[in-house]
Amino acid sequence: MRGTAWFSLLIALCCTACGTTAPFGAGPAKPENSTGVTQIPVGSVAPQTPVRTVPSAVVPLSTVETPRPGGLALFADPAAVSTEWLRAWCTLDWREPMNGNLDRAARYQTPSAAKADRREGDTEDTYRSMREQQLSSGCDEVTATPSPEAPQSADVAYLVLSARRVNSAAGVAFEIEQIRSVRRVLRQTDGRWLVDTRVEAG
Repeated sequence: MRGTAWFSLLIALCCTACGTTAPFGAGPAKPENSTGVTQIPVGSVAPQTPVRTVPSAVVPLSTVETPRPGGLALFADPAAVSTEWLRAWCTLDWREPMNGNLDRAARYQTPSAAKADRREGDTEDTYRSMREQQLSSGCDEVTATPSPEAPQSADVAYLVLSARRVNSAAGVAFEIEQIRSVRRVLRQTDGRWLVDTRVEAG
């Protein structure tokens, strides 16, 4: 039975590879397997087409959030705070509370951005599916670079954020995907930079 479920999961994942990259302004579709169970949610960062590899060759990344510096120096740099936001948002673990990644990421965001991301987060149904399948995600290669297409100012920055995410089920990695988002980052009245809402391409 377990082998059949795993085979169904792999078939569902292969089918989703036929889709196209979601635009920045649109929430990504949440693929379903043959039994109608929603797979791992991707929330507010639209993934590019996943790069498939042989499961045995993929090493799961840590899903434990490493303590990061959180002093004023971090919030003085829009790229630094954006990188920490993406690192916190990107890491998921089926053993943590629902939308635990959004709770971690919220400290780096404006309230309106945190609220918008929460609307695209897990529901009771997707969270239950995540726990049943023991789905987790770890991320590395996190970057934040100025967008060449958007104007920058003393109080507003537009950054292209990206990371490599490895998804796993029950401790076995099954997918690598590159996630990417363009975010506006705003300087607050107290001098801190905070990640704001997603910016649509074009």
